[in-house]
Amino acid sequence: MNINQELGPRLKYGVKTGEPMSDHTSWMVGGPADYYICPADTNELIESVHYSFSHGLSLYILGNGTNLLVLDGGIRGLVVNIGAPFNYTACDNTLLTAGAGTPMPALAKSAKDGGLTGLEFAIGIPGSLGGALIMNAGAFGGYIGARVHTVTLVDYSGRVNTLFRDELSFGYRNSSLAGKGIIIEACLALEHGNPEQIAGAMEKYSAERSRRHPNQPSAGSVFRNLPDKPAGKIIEEAGAKGMRIGGAEVSEKHANFIVNTGGASAADILALIKAVQQLVKAKFGIELHPEVRVIGEET
Repeated sequence: MNINQELGPRLKYGVKTGEPMSDHTSWMVGGPADYYICPADTNELIESVHYSFSHGLSLYILGNGTNLLVLDGGIRGLVVNIGAPFNYTACDNTLLTAGAGTPMPALAKSAKDGGLTGLEFAIGIPGSLGGALIMNAGAFGGYIGARVHTVTLVDYSGRVNTLFRDELSFGYRNSSLAGKGIIIEACLALEHGNPEQIAGAMEKYSAERSRRHPNQPSAGSVFRNLPDKPAGKIIEEAGAKGMRIGGAEVSEKHANFIVNTGGASAADILALIKAVQQLVKAKFGIELHPEVRVIGEET
């Protein structure tokens, strides 16, 4: 198999080999991917899906690289970045259509610019729409799944399917979209709103995030909240704020964030995740479950 000769010429941006995933993740860690591509459109994505499965090549989908820990040994297989070519929005009355590569803050701003309310909560959510849909990202009481009208994806046989809201289910940090394919677009149902009120809510949410969240490299919240208590509060009460392993640290600003203070490895972060889990279990008998996805191989 020579992917550069066989698939590369069919892709506008070609195929990168040994691409460091630390350049593509918000934690700024992660070893090299065997192969890395950025499809220029849906046809190139379909070509890539067909190629990977006909050659027995593992396929990994990457958006903005948030909510993701790539291990230091890197990824054996093909990483497909749903990026800039899938970053677009269009309004039609109260429906907002967006590509899966659209960053969530840009999505919120597009809704505001169209005089539409319902996505104010998304203004500070890291990551792009595709990943947000799979994990039903939310903040300040709002969730992206509640706004879904349709989702269009490429399944793992290379077919394009559109699923309607009544064919999908969304829960806390999960959805039935996981495993169904590669999301390329979604249509969201919003409402007409007061532009000043929309802008005011977005300013308030942005300020609150700046106040509460660290500005060092992180992947957002590491652990799922419990039904009756935020994970960050439990971690803080366990005394884990400021806990460090190598260059990874439990944020002093928000205990449910692990930050890269400079030079952290994925192994540091993974070890710190486990250390926090063990401390909380020992102190309170509570099992914390990560909401970040861990992929790749250890060194």
